[in-house]
Amino acid sequence: MRIKRTGKIVDNFYALGNEAVPVYLLDGQMPVLFEAGFTSLALLYEKEIKEILGNRSPYYLFLSHSHFDHIGAAHYLKSVWPEMKIAGSGKIGEVLARPNALELIIKLNKEAIQAAQSWGITSLYEKPFSPFDLDLTVNSDQIIDLGENLSVKVIHTPGHTWDFMSYWLPEMKILIASEAVGCDDGQGNIVTEFLVDYDQYRKSLEKLTKLDVEILCPGHKVILTGPDSKDYTRSSLRQAADYVSTVEGFLRSEQGNIKHVVSRVKAWQWDPMPLPKQPESAYLLNTHTRVKKIWERMQKGG
Repeated sequence: MRIKRTGKIVDNFYALGNEAVPVYLLDGQMPVLFEAGFTSLALLYEKEIKEILGNRSPYYLFLSHSHFDHIGAAHYLKSVWPEMKIAGSGKIGEVLARPNALELIIKLNKEAIQAAQSWGITSLYEKPFSPFDLDLTVNSDQIIDLGENLSVKVIHTPGHTWDFMSYWLPEMKILIASEAVGCDDGQGNIVTEFLVDYDQYRKSLEKLTKLDVEILCPGHKVILTGPDSKDYTRSSLRQAADYVSTVEGFLRSEQGNIKHVVSRVKAWQWDPMPLPKQPESAYLLNTHTRVKKIWERMQKGG
């Protein structure tokens, strides 16, 4: 099944906020959140979390990586529940300590206010993104006990970013993989999401395809259940190879002109996407990085 909405997914597991930038909640003895979405959706996340937890506090907030649309509301949520522990790769802290990176995260979250408004969302939080500290640095293969025979296994899945961590809930067969498995474009195609290394991205995807997943949570727009979850990861592998091959063709025909190729990729991929979709500035930034990485790989004979 392909679920394109927020709300209850299965007993005690929810997608909250907006389907384009969801926060996931696992309720239980130690409730946990995964991802922190846009800064501008902080009030919506808070409201929906409280509708489920009441006066209880989330115990952990697990972050997959340091991109603006996955950490945007972390500081705000920590201010609401100060006892909650923010967890993620140590490299997230390194990114937030870099002035240029922090400036970009603030800028992109500010621009995302317009995207949220275009989706018809009201009661937006319009204060700028604020940095935060990690309370728990997680490492690959680390297992965190949540009580009641529930646990989270951390899986390092670099490729989209170097700091990327996916989260596996083995007892419930739920995988929160975000962009490590690509993103559905709203029309059934999967946007390939490597930014730092295609070959590492592919290895990470191959690792995740070996899990016995029943519920798959990519970064945006859709949640897959049952056989569709396994089909999605296999299809993502195929489409990643096709994407690289297509961009290589563009690069050859444009004689390595990155700017021209980015425009061609946008016209092919982003322009026909239905709303809601990634803000244009963020898409162009990521596409420029992907095209450049593919060109560098071609130059090395990859």
